[in-house]
Amino acid sequence: MVKGLYGFLTLCVLVFTGGPTHASFPLELNPPRVVVRYGDSVSVNCSTSSTDHDGMGWEATFGGTSLEQDVTFVTWTVDNLTDWTIEPKCYINLIDGKQPSKELPVILYKTPDRVSISVLNHSGPMVEGTQYRLQCDIQNIAPLQNLVVKWYKGNEFLDNITYSNVSKTPVDVSATLMISPSRNDDRDQYRCRAELDLGPEGPQPHPTVTSEPLSIPVHYPPTFSRPEAETLDIRVGEEITLNCTATGSPTPLYRWQSSDFQEALFTPPSEVPGTYTCTAYNQIGKISKTFTVNLKPKGDRTTFWVIIGSGLGLAMVVVIVYFVVKYRAGPNSII
Repeated sequence: MVKGLYGFLTLCVLVFTGGPTHASFPLELNPPRVVVRYGDSVSVNCSTSSTDHDGMGWEATFGGTSLEQDVTFVTWTVDNLTDWTIEPKCYINLIDGKQPSKELPVILYKTPDRVSISVLNHSGPMVEGTQYRLQCDIQNIAPLQNLVVKWYKGNEFLDNITYSNVSKTPVDVSATLMISPSRNDDRDQYRCRAELDLGPEGPQPHPTVTSEPLSIPVHYPPTFSRPEAETLDIRVGEEITLNCTATGSPTPLYRWQSSDFQEALFTPPSEVPGTYTCTAYNQIGKISKTFTVNLKPKGDRTTFWVIIGSGLGLAMVVVIVYFVVKYRAGPNSII
């Protein structure tokens, strides 16, 4: 019983492993996929391991070959590839009447004629905190599905845009980027770059065309380096400087107000006590700062002279008392 079971198992194995095997596909392309710049040459070999066939060849709108017999490979060659929709196909006629074929994937690419950057619906300086849309215009590029648009501010990468639409032939395309500039972005340069990512078979690094830089001034309201109010004390006749310097774009103008002068354009006479308000302003906004100038009391200097006078008076009294006592004591006194 065991022997019979063993024989059955052996038979099963023989049936599984001893059946006919499928032959490998008779055609091989080298390279299996090509990436070609528009107008460049291309050459691909199609080979077979089968020696028992009635011929092989290439079908293509450009570079096709007639049926060649008694060969193991045929070559598709084009000196100047300009057909955007070309689909070369290698075929072989087998003895059994079948005609296997293999299509060569071809990516024909073209870098753009021009890449430019602009601001949509705006001209002149930008205003801090306002949103603007930059547009990158890319002319005559292919294929669209391999395009990556990259945005930069100076050397800082901002964003990239890819496309899912498939287009083998050249197209014009635009990409946009929203920005909200600050004063730190004043005169920064924006650029956009059209890059073709054509996979591992494509050129490395990726073919790119970059726009000319776009530099736009940014306007912003004035700010003080020390915005807090200041209180200063002065003595009679003393002069001090009230610093009302502000930064802004455009360059700020200044207006002074005081408790004695209203809406006056003047350099405040800081030896006069009072409250002074400086306003820095430009087309974008304004900011104000208050200076309070107090007059120091004269008591400090008067006290000083009172002390000095008292000391001198006491010294004179001591001298007078000394001479009076000496006079009364007579000439022979030891005083």
